[in-house]
Amino acid sequence: MARSYDLNTKSAAAADNTMSRIDETGKYVGTLTRAEAVTSKQGTEGVEFSFRADDGATADFLTLWTYNRAGDELPSLKVLNAMMTVLRAKTISPTPGQVERWDSDSRSRVKAAATIFPELTGKRIGLLLQREEYEKQNGDVGSKMNLYSVFDADSELTASEILSRKTQPEVLAKMVATLRDKPLKNRGTATRQAPAAQHADAGFEDDDIPF
Repeated sequence: MARSYDLNTKSAAAADNTMSRIDETGKYVGTLTRAEAVTSKQGTEGVEFSFRADDGATADFLTLWTYNRAGDELPSLKVLNAMMTVLRAKTISPTPGQVERWDSDSRSRVKAAATIFPELTGKRIGLLLQREEYEKQNGDVGSKMNLYSVFDADSELTASEILSRKTQPEVLAKMVATLRDKPLKNRGTATRQAPAAQHADAGFEDDDIPF
């Protein structure tokens, strides 16, 4: 016998958000659909993500720059390690694969060969995203989303709390309360900076990792 359905107004409203773009600073829960190894023209290494929130809204080009050309660690490496912690991934390995990414020329999602980190995709995760303004080459002001920090989607524990075996989340609420848009400063000399990294995740030995 087929089931009957009761109207869920929240679900109905969320249907309008399908394929919409995330463009507001805030707290989101969903799934990483792409984790791709990238290298900048300057030789900086990083991992670039695509994200789909539970309501269907998406964010692309969420990049964590991890090592500069000289091999020095960059601040966003801490965020990547926090992500590995909340996803319970002790190691991520570059693997040949295919990704679906947003193509600005065709204004559509296309598939392409890439080096990926499959250990980070397909699992639910919480993200704090920060809207940052930047100066385009033509002088106009644009905006992009920064991957500011991460948390466990179910418990809302941050990486430091998971590593400390905490059971009640306390850090996330404080971060959300202070999270703000990052406006463009000194127009004409704007530079792109790495998003702020989550703190207090250092000082744990491998034997202390609770997963």
